[in-house]
Amino acid sequence: MKYLLPTVAGCASIALVGTLAVTAPSASAATTTPDVSKEALNVSKEGLNVPGARDSSDSTATAANQSATSNLPNIFKSQTALASAKVPDIVNASASASAASVNNVSAGLTSGGDDAAPSEGSAPSETEQAPAEGAETETPKSEDEDAKDSSDESKAEGEDDISGSVRQKTEDGVNIALISDVLDVPANNPSLVGFTFSESKSNIRIQVRTKQGSEWGNWDTLDEEQQEEAQNKGSEPMTVSNASAVQMRILGDSAPSEAELVLVDPKRDAGDAQAVAENDPVELDDQVSGDSAGAETAPEQSTEDSTDAEAASAENVDAAAGATVTNQNYVPGSSTVDTVAKKVSKPKIGSRSSWGAKAYRGSPDYASGIKQAVVHHTSGSNSYSAADVPGIIRGIQAYHQQGRGWNDIGYNVVADKYGRLWHARGGDVSKAVIGAHVAGHNTGTFGISVLGTYNSAAPPKKTRDAVASAIAWKFSINGISKATKSNLVGHRDLGQTDCPGDAFYAKLGEMRSTVNSILKTGEQPSDSKDDDKSKDDDKSKDDDKKTEKPKAKTSIEKYAEKNKLGKALGKEYDVKGVSGAKAQKFEKGTVYWSKKTGAYHLSGAIASAYKGNAVTDLGLPTSAEKGGLKGGGVAQRFEKGSFYWSKNTGAHYTSGTIMKYWGDKGTVKGHLGYPKSDVVYKKGRGEQLFEGARLVWAEGYGTTEFSPKGSIAGGVSDDNAPGGATPPGDDSTDDKSPADSGEGSADDKDSKDDKSKDDSKKDDKSKDDKKKDDKSKDDKKKDDKSKDDKKKDDKSKDDKKKDDDKKKDKPSKAEKIAAQRASIIKDAKANLGVKYVWGGTSPKSGWDCSGYTQYVYGKNGIKLPRTTSQQRYAGKEISLKDAKAGDLIWIPGHIGIISETKGQMYDAGSTRTNTTKRSYSWMLNRGAKVIRVVG
Repeated sequence: MKYLLPTVAGCASIALVGTLAVTAPSASAATTTPDVSKEALNVSKEGLNVPGARDSSDSTATAANQSATSNLPNIFKSQTALASAKVPDIVNASASASAASVNNVSAGLTSGGDDAAPSEGSAPSETEQAPAEGAETETPKSEDEDAKDSSDESKAEGEDDISGSVRQKTEDGVNIALISDVLDVPANNPSLVGFTFSESKSNIRIQVRTKQGSEWGNWDTLDEEQQEEAQNKGSEPMTVSNASAVQMRILGDSAPSEAELVLVDPKRDAGDAQAVAENDPVELDDQVSGDSAGAETAPEQSTEDSTDAEAASAENVDAAAGATVTNQNYVPGSSTVDTVAKKVSKPKIGSRSSWGAKAYRGSPDYASGIKQAVVHHTSGSNSYSAADVPGIIRGIQAYHQQGRGWNDIGYNVVADKYGRLWHARGGDVSKAVIGAHVAGHNTGTFGISVLGTYNSAAPPKKTRDAVASAIAWKFSINGISKATKSNLVGHRDLGQTDCPGDAFYAKLGEMRSTVNSILKTGEQPSDSKDDDKSKDDDKSKDDDKKTEKPKAKTSIEKYAEKNKLGKALGKEYDVKGVSGAKAQKFEKGTVYWSKKTGAYHLSGAIASAYKGNAVTDLGLPTSAEKGGLKGGGVAQRFEKGSFYWSKNTGAHYTSGTIMKYWGDKGTVKGHLGYPKSDVVYKKGRGEQLFEGARLVWAEGYGTTEFSPKGSIAGGVSDDNAPGGATPPGDDSTDDKSPADSGEGSADDKDSKDDKSKDDSKKDDKSKDDKKKDDKSKDDKKKDDKSKDDKKKDDKSKDDKKKDDDKKKDKPSKAEKIAAQRASIIKDAKANLGVKYVWGGTSPKSGWDCSGYTQYVYGKNGIKLPRTTSQQRYAGKEISLKDAKAGDLIWIPGHIGIISETKGQMYDAGSTRTNTTKRSYSWMLNRGAKVIRVVG
């Protein structure tokens, strides 16, 4: 089995893959050994033929998720990295860190490549909207990508120079130096993937994508990471969960030397669940963990609707845009050390043995103390469960030690999205262990990383509080009395990377405030036995009752009150079709809520259109309604898509592949304009009408624009006239029309000829019978004798019939099926050379592809429907590896019969090929399906 990398950009570019090799769990985490394999990376011809393999190099990239490593040109670097690169090595190190200033303020950075975790069910910020609502360059996230047909191009074997080869270039003309096969990954536990190499003569970009189900994600760029301990160059590991496959490509003028994929299966262990159960999440009081006055961060989104359930923060959020980072840049300078800092008690931190750490190679090195805390994210999937966490950490350590040659895992402490802390790098965690988390800044720093990617949404509040509590503890034992912009920083402040992600970086000001609140008390708030002692003694019982009243309100009621929606018009009710969702009507709108989405309301035309299929297709709203679109339109984002409204079109929703295509064309600002109908997906097809065109998507064929007027009907013209290619795809009305586009109905004159032949045979038989009658009259005696003989003959015939019947009963079901397959192949061969005629169904008048299959199968007692799309569902879909001669192979608009020769089929392709036997590899490149009807 082979493996590959998933999608992420950031500090730790490993992929926790949800499908590498699956192995049986061992008894305890301490004895579990991850499987690490290395595979040389080259140019895979099969990989180049995969749909989307040559998609644009920056189709989903923004300034924030471009690789910003030192060996890349500026055009590939994020604005944060470019700004941080300008920070002088030596800055006026005055006694006060606040005196130093650097004018490298980050522009609003956005990123759409990560699998973001929600902030405890709280609402996304107002900047998180549907695609392209806020800026012309913004595009919507999508679950799928358009399939690309690469079947007609080839590259000579042994050709090293890729320059000028169209086949090995992306759609925007960037050379593909290396590309892998599609690599399967284990489904039962997360896994990790990384890229290593020795040297590179040219600038490179490392890109990966993941496949979930039948849909490929976008190509995402991974940061290259350098460390003093490393024995090679490469990316950090990326986490991949819930994926079926991954693919990796390297863009650049030439391939790096000794390029390898490093694959890690950390395995699942019986002791993982126990390790999680024994490591309690860190919990801070609201008065300490909330935003303090004067916090150095941008305004924080409301968390009043947050929930304590870990599952709420375990889900992924499809965020439309990243957080806006304002005034958050690193301010270089030396931290002032206040020797009167109060000691803070140690928060709960899970031991190394609990997650199954391997021994440190050699002995840990220590600094005299720490002067700075550096916050990271590991990059990769956020869809891990609590029980996955020990295995993920094992995988990161295995990649660092065996893939990069480090002494141990690079981070001092790791946090998860559930608010738990884990001792990572070996050594005494209470001392200044020198890590491997920021090249050139490992001595005297404390590196703490959160598992996941946090460009579009920050980690949950409980996780941010856990990180703050660990930093406060480390600061207190090192004499640091205050967290500042120079001593609590993000990885991007010290290196050319986007780590810890835009949204997480925007929360550093809040975290500094939390750290300072903890440092003031000298204790972790959770250590206090009586929280009321910290309050004023003159608080009365009446005050306590008042503070309890808001808690009695539901999340929906609090939202309605905050947004001034007026009086409730009914009671809270369950939303049909969405598990765990609640709703309630108010005077000025209806509020919808779930643990995953938080509360948002709908009003006006969108509220009226949100019913029936719209509810189940879209899920709940995930943003407030946003106006100011072209022509005074509005939009609102939901879990699986978005609603758009304009005066001319009304309110309609879009989602999936068609929404992605529309986003790439500029959404409402592009030539397609607003949607005029709701999107509909059915049986591998999708369709939606826009102002500028009708979009039709077919599985394996991609998205096509048609005229917005009229309907798309089959049988209009023969697109397979001489010189034409293979038949076009199905149209949107397959189930209602007699034939697909590229196929048609025609009278079968041969059936009439066959009938007349049968009638002629009957006439001949009656003449023979008459002669026999005349003969019997002439000779009675002979007739009597013949009767006696006839009885004997009849008896022998009966005996023979019984023997024949016994023989017929002998063949097994498998033998009958095999015989039927052989007969289908025989009839398919017998009709080779029959001309292609659009709409034809017989060998004499000619036929099209589905007419041919219908005829051959019909000769063998199997009645197939007329069109390719109907034949697609006439049997059971099976995998290609299980295909046998006589099965059907299908893509939208074409179908053939798999032959007895591997990789070939019988089909009626076009007027150029007629009925022939040929390779079906071109169909595989378009996502072919194998359909079994026989048996």
